[in-house]
Amino acid sequence: MPPGNPYNKYIKQYQASNINTATPEKLMILLFDGALQFLQKAKTAIAENNLQERAQNIEGARKIIRELMRTIDLENGNKVSKQLFKLYNKMAMNLIKANVQRNSTKIDEVIEDLTNIRWGFQKAIEIQNGIITLEEVMKEMPQQGIQHPALREDDNNAG
Repeated sequence: MPPGNPYNKYIKQYQASNINTATPEKLMILLFDGALQFLQKAKTAIAENNLQERAQNIEGARKIIRELMRTIDLENGNKVSKQLFKLYNKMAMNLIKANVQRNSTKIDEVIEDLTNIRWGFQKAIEIQNGIITLEEVMKEMPQQGIQHPALREDDNNAG
């Protein structure tokens, strides 16, 4: 086995510092990124028929999605928060199915949804910080292949 990366200690310190000093918004982005990394690893594990890695990575992504669900204030939230909760729940259920069925397609669906939500969340942060305007974001949406989840036929029946 080759020796480990001599910089691992410093990388871990940087990552811990990055998390400890991050804004709540940046932490959300880090959660999305973590879930997406788990899902990519799960797809690789499915392709390699590595049952343990598949299960661990799918469970890691599912835990992050459940944590994202806990951040939603359903009691005081609006229709969007309720739709987002349903979408997260659908993703968590798809990950259970992906694990049982060893199905990369279900993982791809979750990756697409998480990527779209992450993109929207990142753009909301940029709007809030005055980096971009809402009008500019609306122009970017079709170029990015982004469609509001509530407008997709398959999600209208989710729940």
